[in-house]
Amino acid sequence: MPMMIRVPKENRHAESDAVCPVIQGYPKIIEHSDAPLERYGIPMDLPAFHWHNEKLRRRQTVDFITESYGIPAKQALAATKAAETALSSFRAELQTHGRQILDKLNTQDGAEFGVVLAGRPYHSDNLVNHHLSRFFTGLGIPVLTLDGLADLGEVDVRPSRVDSYVPFHTRMLAAALSVAQNPKLELVQIVSFGCGHDAVLSDEMARILSETSNKELLVLKLDEGEASGPLTIRIKSFIETVRTKRGLNTAPEAHELNDTIQANTGPQETQPAPKLADGFPQKFTKADKKRRVILAPNLSPAFTRVSAAVVSRQGYHLEPLPVAGERAFELGKKYVHNDICFPAQVNIGEFLSEIETGRYRSDEVAIGLAKNCDACRAGQYAGLARSALDEAGYKDIPIITVGDDTKNMHPGFRLSPHFQLRMLWALSITDALETMRRRIRPYESRKGEADRVFDVQLERICTGISLGHRDALKGLDAAVDAFNRIPLTVSATGADRKPRVGITGEILMKYHPSANGYIEKYLEEHGMEVVVPGMVDFFRRENVINKHLGNQKLSHYPFLSILLGDAADHVYEFVLRKVDKAMAEFRFAEHRHDVHDLAARIGNILDPSFVSGEGWLIPTEIMQMADDGVHAFVVLNPFGCLPNHISGRGMIKPLKARYPHIQVLSLDYDPDTSFANVENRLQMLVITAREQQRLHAKLSTHAGSAEAQRKISVPKEQFLPVQKEGSTDSV
Repeated sequence: MPMMIRVPKENRHAESDAVCPVIQGYPKIIEHSDAPLERYGIPMDLPAFHWHNEKLRRRQTVDFITESYGIPAKQALAATKAAETALSSFRAELQTHGRQILDKLNTQDGAEFGVVLAGRPYHSDNLVNHHLSRFFTGLGIPVLTLDGLADLGEVDVRPSRVDSYVPFHTRMLAAALSVAQNPKLELVQIVSFGCGHDAVLSDEMARILSETSNKELLVLKLDEGEASGPLTIRIKSFIETVRTKRGLNTAPEAHELNDTIQANTGPQETQPAPKLADGFPQKFTKADKKRRVILAPNLSPAFTRVSAAVVSRQGYHLEPLPVAGERAFELGKKYVHNDICFPAQVNIGEFLSEIETGRYRSDEVAIGLAKNCDACRAGQYAGLARSALDEAGYKDIPIITVGDDTKNMHPGFRLSPHFQLRMLWALSITDALETMRRRIRPYESRKGEADRVFDVQLERICTGISLGHRDALKGLDAAVDAFNRIPLTVSATGADRKPRVGITGEILMKYHPSANGYIEKYLEEHGMEVVVPGMVDFFRRENVINKHLGNQKLSHYPFLSILLGDAADHVYEFVLRKVDKAMAEFRFAEHRHDVHDLAARIGNILDPSFVSGEGWLIPTEIMQMADDGVHAFVVLNPFGCLPNHISGRGMIKPLKARYPHIQVLSLDYDPDTSFANVENRLQMLVITAREQQRLHAKLSTHAGSAEAQRKISVPKEQFLPVQKEGSTDSV
């Protein structure tokens, strides 16, 4: 069961060849959860394929067959070529039948209209789609799948507001553009329950149809439930609406979106019509550099503050937004699709709530957003923000991103090559500050002193960063001295050290205080010391992955992948050595484990090339902290975050097999999350952590065995309900 990380692009205008995180990582989930080898003696083959093009597809397939099964390369190549021929023939046959349906639609005896079912490949399975086509064909309406529409690969998807990273998503965007041109077709999208990618696509497909053809998209959200009643009602309502519109002579006319869009949906008469409007009409121009303030939402408050200092060196005025409160959550929920991930709602809500205060006019601000991860919803925040701003009445506010500007949103915003190096210095120093604050704060004798020192020193470092990294390092030296002088109530070492709780998960949930319900504050108030890995490794892991892809010959240019990975890693190492030298003077200085230490622990947990979301960072951070004596962990994720449900919740079973003494609590958040429910679950974690600490201290006194301490666990019986004698109440 292969882990499909990349597949060949089907559309020459598409931007990437990524695959949905579930398809990438779910084979590993099945291996860990079902354990076919241990339970039934049946091994699972889980090759990780990076099929950037047909040539790599063939080479990697042949290599896998020869290396795994000992089949001669010549035979493996012949079999692979035969499979390619069969696949091409199958696709050609589907397209032939599609043309026949379209040709018949255009005859006098043809049906009034046909329906295109748009979804992912697995939605073609009748078990998954609940025999959806019969609801239409039973009423005399012909049905086509995306595979039946020829030349979708030639449709220019670049006018879309959505970045075309995933080939299966690109198909659906192309289908929307094609159906908009054909007066004989309507579009139905099959959506998987809780899929955030579908949330992005649904809004954009509806926009395409509405703006270019006056058609409406029918979105059918399917899960394992087999009740057909609601499905029947929605489909019949849709059909009657379409027939009514057509009967009133308001049927959509065919449109040519541009000269290059030539959807092969059968010969027919077309009439010119408005092109699909620019998805980002309000641009950030060169003139905006002086007249607009870029308001930046928070990844963490400290990260946003140092980012502002770095960006200011290039002449832009960037200001951090206040950390999201209840109003920001309300606005994010109101104007961002509710199936999209919580971090998008948080960041867009932060901006909307600030604009709502009236402190800024809409013609003097822009919103600055991150853009990363082509297989994750985080790569689509700009489109989500544009829709939210338009709906909220702020169409004149432009958007800038720090990623590639594939949609020409900000021709007047460009970051120099020095930006990334300066951000590396800023981020490495900020990680060091956060480490000292978290180590000191649970033991400070004057409450709030660690936070006060942190804020003062962070401001000093931001000033230093705006001047250069040497000034920033001087600021770090001063910060180390300041934290060393904070008076403590106890020694904070040995028996005086409190139980530790490690926090990992999705990057914003991990570091954004209000998004995670101020979980660090809660745990510290209940006697815990919180350990949170730094941000640097999230970005540095790309170097490890590039070298892995090169060594395994999974990239376009293996040698170049290794070379670039090594070069970038040397820069990281140089910066981090300087920071480590300053941190050696901290009174609780400890060895800093880097991304290479984490990568060495991947083993059979996940494939090293699985990088969607946080990828293998979540399980390896837990393993590293467990080896450092942390026994309790909280994994924070947005509700419905597909990548991190694989690398977070999905990895708990194999982690517990390696470390049976640890407890791992997985928490999902959305705008309606009740902290009362979160608190109930955290209380059990806190109680267990305290009991483990007590037992560790007792064991240390009697045995002093480090290995025995590491393996000790709290008996489950201590936390089972106990019946009072003569009573039905539980204690």
